Amino acid sequence: MLFTPLHFQNNKMRYETIALLLYFFINASINATSVVMEANRTDMTDFAVWEPFVWEFSSAISTLILFPLIAMFMSKQPWQWQQSRSSLLTYLAAALVFSFCHIGLMVCIREVSYLFSSLNYDFATSASELRYELTYELRKDVWSFCFFVIVIAAYRQILGQYLGDVRCIDNHQNETKSLTKHLLVKKLGKEFLIKTKQIEWVQSAGNYVNLHIEGQVYPTRSTLADFIERDATDFLCRIHRSFAVNLNYVNYIESMPSGDAEVTMHSGDKLRVSRRYKEEFHRMKTHSVT
Repeated sequence: MLFTPLHFQNNKMRYETIALLLYFFINASINATSVVMEANRTDMTDFAVWEPFVWEFSSAISTLILFPLIAMFMSKQPWQWQQSRSSLLTYLAAALVFSFCHIGLMVCIREVSYLFSSLNYDFATSASELRYELTYELRKDVWSFCFFVIVIAAYRQILGQYLGDVRCIDNHQNETKSLTKHLLVKKLGKEFLIKTKQIEWVQSAGNYVNLHIEGQVYPTRSTLADFIERDATDFLCRIHRSFAVNLNYVNYIESMPSGDAEVTMHSGDKLRVSRRYKEEFHRMKTHSVT
């Protein structure tokens, strides 16, 4: 099946980029053609046909550039309901920063675009006009920021339910570097309790790592390097830039003509051991046996 959780994880960035491009560019095209059609209907066309497209697409491109920064901001400064007033002020300040950055980028793109024509573009020609234009743009951009925050939060919530997520069972220990002995897995509205030592192998998948346990896959938001570093069992060994294995679940290893190796797990899964990690794997495997 194409749209499995694992497939989506491996192509998450691609799907998100396509969705954003489609949304912003379709929206910009509709807005631009609406301006042209309204002007033609009232016979009050005082602009070139291409100008509304520059206006709308400059706004769309500017928003696309800033959109990842909104997502990063929400990750660094999640909304705290216990401190809602502080969060409100923080997000309001972020909305204003987003608005001014959007206006600046948009005006720059328009100025550059108009260099290729005989027409001139002026965002404002006087102080009063500048105040009016800033107010006009700020009210739209602040509302857009609020909309994007809601969409990102809803998307992350739905994504967490679809893909599942893993958390340390103890909130205090979750703030430390070491993993706890048990992990709480939230997936599709259900919660599962798993033992860290039961993790058979780990696979990197974008911003997630997939924990393979008894034929099941449990994603957690982390990098492979960070997850291995936090492992307190010392049984996880990295064998590839995308894989790490629990040495207790390794069945056997076979060398390959290329200099790499292939490890077979007790579950029957076969994983590539790259030459870069081969020596460390043998060292840890020997140490675990002794």
